[in-house]
Amino acid sequence: MDVNTRRLCHFATLAEELHFTRAAAILHISQQGLSRSVAELEEQVGVPLLMRTTRSVALTEAGELFLSGVRTALNALEEGTLAARATRDRIETPLRIGFSVSSLLELDSPILRAFRANHPSVAIELETFQWGDPSCGLCSNTTDIAFVRTPIECPDLHVEPMFVEPRAIGVDQSHPLAAARAVTLNDLVDERILAPRTDDRTWSRFWTLRDTELDEQLLPRIGPMVGSMEGELEKVTSGEAITVTAISMSRFAPRPSIVFRPITDVAGSELVLAWRGPATPLIDAFRATAVEVRDRESDLVSRIETATGRPEEF
Repeated sequence: MDVNTRRLCHFATLAEELHFTRAAAILHISQQGLSRSVAELEEQVGVPLLMRTTRSVALTEAGELFLSGVRTALNALEEGTLAARATRDRIETPLRIGFSVSSLLELDSPILRAFRANHPSVAIELETFQWGDPSCGLCSNTTDIAFVRTPIECPDLHVEPMFVEPRAIGVDQSHPLAAARAVTLNDLVDERILAPRTDDRTWSRFWTLRDTELDEQLLPRIGPMVGSMEGELEKVTSGEAITVTAISMSRFAPRPSIVFRPITDVAGSELVLAWRGPATPLIDAFRATAVEVRDRESDLVSRIETATGRPEEF
């Protein structure tokens, strides 16, 4: 039996109202059109569905049974339509992910591979940010979620910690501190350190060691400002200043002329997955994947957190 949904909707509305004039008004059709549609439906079903008099309309026993099936069918159709549209929205709406330079380290590839495997219909847009925007697009709403290094100044921020790795100095191989296995703040008193070119004062204070409780005179002097990793490495190589960075720079920006040494008496650099405001379903899905991979790769995370700057550790 080929019954179209238009006639089913007509019948369901009339069964609710039990009044042709009111039902026709709700459906925005004429009363004659509604009467004809229901009569054609009864012919298709093969039994009377309504009892009509000049004063009233009532469902027959067959009409009551048929109405139950009609409601089930229409509800199922509505649910299927909504599910299909949700799939379309997931396909059409990309997930914009921000990164700082080498921020996610060795966890980058496994997290992205796992998310693509679990959500193949989601388009991913990756964007890398330099020192000028430590929020990696979150503050400007150009990304939906980002791997960032805290602390940063960004309102309404929610985070999922990934790991904490040591802060380190980067020095030219001819520098006296290059021979040390590790350094302390006391070793850096007479040094000039690079400062990130950014409006985020909290982030800048962290990477110039101004987050410590020491007096300014006991801290290294602030030298030139740099806006990118490339500029940072060039100035270290030229001997203009040393840099304070994450120990992973020894692996992700290796240069024969630069060595990296951990600073043992300062807090490490925390890498977090961050987003602003309420999480969307896509953000929740990506966060869940990142946490799953982080927990599964516990040995890798441990190596990241205890790294000393020797590439052979990885």
